[in-house]
Amino acid sequence: MCAYIGVSRAAYYKWTHRKITARELENDAILTYIIKRQESNNYIYGVRTMTMYINVETPYHVSQGRVRRIMRSHGIYSSIRVAKRDRKAEKKEFILANKLLREDGSHDFTPERPNITWATDCSELRFGVDIKQRLRLSAIKDLYDGSILAWDVAGTETTQLVTATMTKALKANHGLKPEILHSDQGSVYTSRAYNTLLTGNGITHSMSRPGTPGDNSPMESFWSQFKTEELAFKHPLSEIELIAIIKKYINWHNKERRQLALNGMTPEEYRNHAVQESA
Repeated sequence: MCAYIGVSRAAYYKWTHRKITARELENDAILTYIIKRQESNNYIYGVRTMTMYINVETPYHVSQGRVRRIMRSHGIYSSIRVAKRDRKAEKKEFILANKLLREDGSHDFTPERPNITWATDCSELRFGVDIKQRLRLSAIKDLYDGSILAWDVAGTETTQLVTATMTKALKANHGLKPEILHSDQGSVYTSRAYNTLLTGNGITHSMSRPGTPGDNSPMESFWSQFKTEELAFKHPLSEIELIAIIKKYINWHNKERRQLALNGMTPEEYRNHAVQESA
């Protein structure tokens, strides 16, 4: 057998008597954790995010290089494509209606505490055997911690849908209001009823420039994550099934999704930490 596989008998017996090192045992345990987390979340994690989870949720402290080697040697890769950045994008002119746009063309997407800046948007989702039935999902996100404060669905995008979502957010947040609510310039957001609701609550309405989705990239990012991390792996046949998927994902996003930008905390942990510090 040794001759067949091209090794000496001495090398073979040395291999059979070798002792497994502590690091190899650690690597096996880390690999088991990686496989379990990836399988339960559609293989959405890349090296950086997986390293964060291992360092926070296991007794092991690992580097990105070590995690990369373990994942690569076992053929484990993220199912999410890395978006290409357009670093040569032209700076846009400053428009007064966009309260989050600085004069240098950058955006103020990082408020210093909760309930300073909320963002909202609607997205179309499809379901059914032929994927032709549609549902509009409206959501509101706090830009401080990335938590989804409220969401609602309807067959079409209406003023009633976005107004109901805003009312839900205020109620869920115990009446605490943002200083700024950012949206695009869709007809539902420029409607009299919606702006009357904001004005009546003392909320400043900020709006993206027409044809500039980057002005509301925090919401665009959430839609992209939801569709690539969850819906890409599911085929809801009914509206009830789709709503259940939405509810489960948003609950996971708020309470279980650890983020590098939040120091390895979940949105809920980061938000609670801020509240405790200010108390």
